[in-house]
Amino acid sequence: MNSQLRKNLVFNTAGSLLFYVCQAAMNLLVTALAGAAANGLLATAMTIANVGLSFASYGMRTFQVSDEAGKYTDRTYLASRFVTVALAWAACMGFAFVNAYTSRQRWVIFLYTGYRLVESASDVWHGFLQKAERMDIVGISFGVRGVFTAGAVVGGLLLTHDLVITLAVLLALNLGYVVLVDVPLARRRADLGRTGGKSVPALLWECLPLAAYASLNTAVGSAPRYFCERILGEVMLSYFANVFLPVMMLQVAAVYLFVPFITTFSRLWNGKDRAGYFKALRMMGLCLAVLWAAGTAGVLVLGRWGLGFLYPSTPEILDYTGLLVPLVACAVCTVLVTVLCNLLTIARGMRCLILGNLAGLAAALAVSTPLIRAFGLWGAAFATLAGFGVQAACLLAGLLRAANAQFAAR
Repeated sequence: MNSQLRKNLVFNTAGSLLFYVCQAAMNLLVTALAGAAANGLLATAMTIANVGLSFASYGMRTFQVSDEAGKYTDRTYLASRFVTVALAWAACMGFAFVNAYTSRQRWVIFLYTGYRLVESASDVWHGFLQKAERMDIVGISFGVRGVFTAGAVVGGLLLTHDLVITLAVLLALNLGYVVLVDVPLARRRADLGRTGGKSVPALLWECLPLAAYASLNTAVGSAPRYFCERILGEVMLSYFANVFLPVMMLQVAAVYLFVPFITTFSRLWNGKDRAGYFKALRMMGLCLAVLWAAGTAGVLVLGRWGLGFLYPSTPEILDYTGLLVPLVACAVCTVLVTVLCNLLTIARGMRCLILGNLAGLAAALAVSTPLIRAFGLWGAAFATLAGFGVQAACLLAGLLRAANAQFAAR
């Protein structure tokens, strides 16, 4: 491992994890400073915004980084992001108005969605940095914005006691950082002066399957939460989100550890290095098995204590400590799905991406309502696990078929 890759791993993982921890801590902070009902409003906005973020990013990051031939210019990738962000924001607000949400809930959805879409806008600039193998800069950016996020939530709620005003400040701070810091740093590594290549509509059309898969992938996990809120109410959704919080830290850490290796998998694939590629896949499987074992052991031993430490103002959440075990399995399946989707994107296995994600969403939709009505919050966890399990199985089968075809002539 060369020094730059090591630096990328350290800074990207640490910075991205800090960003996620600060972002995920919003549930904890809002619950402590504004109550479970306010956190329920935020949890609903999170469910909607996550799907919007997936569409806005259009599943394009891996495609952009692996475009070694320069089929599309950097300017084209940038212009396409303006289009997708605008469409995603409009779609999220359309959904908010179709559903019978209150005016306050819609403001929370509007501002929190805007905050998440800043992440999508910066993603294309981070793609330029990743292609230049400067993920260390990306990690630092995420770390700083994570601190901004936690500071804005704490300061905003303490000073104003208003979630809407707090989210407005949060959106402004993150947008300001991207414009003033991320953009100038990434511009130096991008070739925005190059013209030619295919157009924005051509790029959006070619990546449409990636956008569909990204939205479907997020919807697999969001569908049980949506039905949880509709059936059990905002407060119960808040409990579900809060119990999931410590487990998701494992999930995010694992995903961000994988990100710097996307370029490595791309080179192994394009270089038709069968031995290296399958060795990397086996290592990935071993790491996921270790993650599941360690996570399960951790929540069995420390789960109840951890929830009590994180949520001293809501001791009733301890009644749901048992949710941690199935949620660890959900987190590991989510990591597996994320990795498989990235690998299929490198392989340009668009059809398999769509079918695999459709299968997972269909499974989640089919079982969410009956499981939640029968088992409450445990039903939401089981539905999430069912969706991701079906999705992972389909994606893995497709990847193995694609890999056998790719390396057959070697």
